[in-house]
Amino acid sequence: MRAMLAAILVAAVVAPATAQTPTTVLVDKDGEVVDTLLLRYGFDAMWAVDQERILLRDTYRDHYLLTLTAPCPKLDMNRSVTFVPALAGRIKASLVYEARDKAGPPCDIARVEWVDRERAVALRAEVARG
Repeated sequence: MRAMLAAILVAAVVAPATAQTPTTVLVDKDGEVVDTLLLRYGFDAMWAVDQERILLRDTYRDHYLLTLTAPCPKLDMNRSVTFVPALAGRIKASLVYEARDKAGPPCDIARVEWVDRERAVALRAEVARG
């Protein structure tokens, strides 16, 4: 009995220390993974590339690719999507961000990545092809 209680106590103490904290991978213009990413401008366009990727364009014409942790089934139905917490100002890798479509469940964002114009054009062409 004592051995079992000791094992339970050890498991309770060790489990939180070994569990991974969810994070969001942030990638800057240099392709470096960073702890924070400054989004200086509001977004004026959004494309659901597929059920796992969203392309955003800010008012300064920079593009960001959001990759979700899993497919978001209703994402590609051309409805507005909100982000919680908001993707504005300085976003932090230590937070978990969600894409929320009115028709479906929230979907966790795994990665926010700045993409160059050439890749953004290719992603938008992928959307156009359907």
